Amino acid sequence: MQGTFRYFDFDVTGHVSFTKPNTILVQMYRPHDRVFPLGTNDTDLSVSFIDWAPHPQDGSMGLWREIIVETTSAISVRYPLVSTQLTEARDHASLTVMLEAQNWQNKVVEGVVEVILEDIGTVSKTLTFQPNEVKQVVFTPQDFPILNVNEPVLWWPWQMGDPKLFNITITSRVGKTVSDSSVSRFGIRTVTDEVTPAGYRLYKVNGLPLLIRGAGWSPDLFLRTTPERQRQEFEYMRHMHLNAVRLEGKFDDDTFFDLADEFGILALPGWACCDAWQNWKYWDDNTLFVAGESLRSQVKRLRIHASILVFLYSSDELPPAYVETEYLKVFKEEQWPNCMLSSAANVTSSLTGPSGVKMSGPYSWEPPNYFYHQQLGGAFGFLTEGGPGENPLTLESLQLTIPKDQLWPINSYWDYHCANPAGLFHDLRFFTPPLEARYGAATSAYDYLKKSQVQVYESHRAMFEAYTRNGVPLATGVIQWMLNNAWPSNVWHLYDSYLNPSASYFATRKACELLHILFSHDDYGVWVSNSAYKAESNLVTSVQIFSLEGDLLYRDTKPLSSINGNSRVHVDTVDGKYLHGRPLVFLKLQILKQDGSVLSSNFYWISSETLDILDWKESTFYRTPCSSYTDFTALQKLPKLDLSLSFTSKSGNEGYEVTTVKVSNNNNAIAFFVRLRLVHKGKDVWPVLWDDNYFSLTPNETLIVDARYKLGAGELQEDVDIIVECFNN
Repeated sequence: MQGTFRYFDFDVTGHVSFTKPNTILVQMYRPHDRVFPLGTNDTDLSVSFIDWAPHPQDGSMGLWREIIVETTSAISVRYPLVSTQLTEARDHASLTVMLEAQNWQNKVVEGVVEVILEDIGTVSKTLTFQPNEVKQVVFTPQDFPILNVNEPVLWWPWQMGDPKLFNITITSRVGKTVSDSSVSRFGIRTVTDEVTPAGYRLYKVNGLPLLIRGAGWSPDLFLRTTPERQRQEFEYMRHMHLNAVRLEGKFDDDTFFDLADEFGILALPGWACCDAWQNWKYWDDNTLFVAGESLRSQVKRLRIHASILVFLYSSDELPPAYVETEYLKVFKEEQWPNCMLSSAANVTSSLTGPSGVKMSGPYSWEPPNYFYHQQLGGAFGFLTEGGPGENPLTLESLQLTIPKDQLWPINSYWDYHCANPAGLFHDLRFFTPPLEARYGAATSAYDYLKKSQVQVYESHRAMFEAYTRNGVPLATGVIQWMLNNAWPSNVWHLYDSYLNPSASYFATRKACELLHILFSHDDYGVWVSNSAYKAESNLVTSVQIFSLEGDLLYRDTKPLSSINGNSRVHVDTVDGKYLHGRPLVFLKLQILKQDGSVLSSNFYWISSETLDILDWKESTFYRTPCSSYTDFTALQKLPKLDLSLSFTSKSGNEGYEVTTVKVSNNNNAIAFFVRLRLVHKGKDVWPVLWDDNYFSLTPNETLIVDARYKLGAGELQEDVDIIVECFNN
């Protein structure tokens, strides 16, 4: 057996004892699939963590997927597919059903293959199988009119509608005996792509264009997982309002994709960069065979999932034509119903044309205005991976990760929990100088990490907001690098491996909310975006500007009669006269209902006296340095504040506890970057779903937010407490 991503079947009938226990012995070999040292000639098509984390010492050796013992009297059925053709009006769907059936006997067998589609009906065929024959069994709407569905209930990504799923039951019978049967779920939907006139790849679901806003997935460093953990992470994705997740070379089990279907999160699986999967010059005929069969196994198991958007059959480079030809042959033979992409980079294939995407960085910190430039990773086209990079752990997570006596100053313990020690991102050298220039030199681990969260928040929010403001067709997609980490890390995540949702999490949640008000750093404009697919009307927008001291400098409200679904509209411009002569100002933006209730609220700290100046001529693939920085050090002069806090807890739905927190700033100053922590007997509770966090309160403002969480067996709600932190203090 060779191939980490292949599935193997063995007929052990002649080796099984029916009277004694049976044992299977598997001899395993350490795969060689490394990135470092650079220039390896590894060709074991396995799992590497590239430059994301230290390499596991065993090279991820071992059995990493389920071993299933099945019995069948003759014919097995598996790997169903339901592909959809949809009319432009989406009022009629023609379904084609396919599955794989195999005769496991050494003789000719006649049997019936039956498919039951929930709420649609049943189709079946009587077939003759030659000894040990494998068949693709296809049911077309031409042969089975029941597969023509009027007014179909469609599967949608969550932001576009309901991710409706139906059961599909496939059964084989020989005579009156059921030989094999299984149940899966499918969705009625289409995914298509095109390259816009500007050269950007645009994806559509059920014929409607969608701005992809997602992040890159990492499994656990030792490939450990549980269904409970996977569900928690999908809850986080939805809570952040993301609509996609990219899996580069590390595909999770079937439960992962079941959850993607259920949550309405689009999945972008594909092969990895930089390791054996791109060492094509060292491949031989056997390597090519293993690559093709690895793809075949994944295509067959993934094709039933409504959430699959596209398979990227290479990452950073364009595969040689002979490799791409092999991959395309497999996709065709297995009736792949979804999109395919030759590379995550901006390349042009002689076989499939331009990729229409880019992976132009950044992978390290950039200021907010970076993403509003039409250069490199700025908000145009489809960025398949990129983002503000470094994201130091909060103090609570760092204390769980390294010894107490190594918490300060920054040292090799911190560095080891960055990316791979041999890679570019093995420390925080690209992050700390801008942090100290912008927010002041740190005096402790707490001070450094408090300021880090502020800097992380503003850049992650700006990236998603810039892509949202520009929108389709100028901006067609962005994949934040990354969603999560293989282990506790100071780089590349929106929440850490402890499931601690830090500032980047809430920046993303804020920026990607469906109805959103934002400040654009290039034109000082105020924009409203509606990422839902229905119009909103009778709205009011509010703009307030406060001085560093908390004085209200400007306030205005304007009616917004309506905004179409999946659109953006400019509603105001921040007048620079309120910024001049001041170290910084605070900008509070809101969308209100007519009755004054808040639909969206956003808070910025901006300056026109000092700016982040990007030195584009010094750009690399991973960062564009700044020649000067915005000076936010005046934030250190904010007065210390006492905030009023109260909370109540109750039991919610689906086993969740709900704690409602009321926090009031009964002061004449800004309470900047307020963070709430929910603890149980002094220990932080993660995962936790806060309505909002890392927020700021204007003078005499009160905010009420809910936290949803689950307690362990025997843990009491009465032992829950809330800790409030504020940048001022």
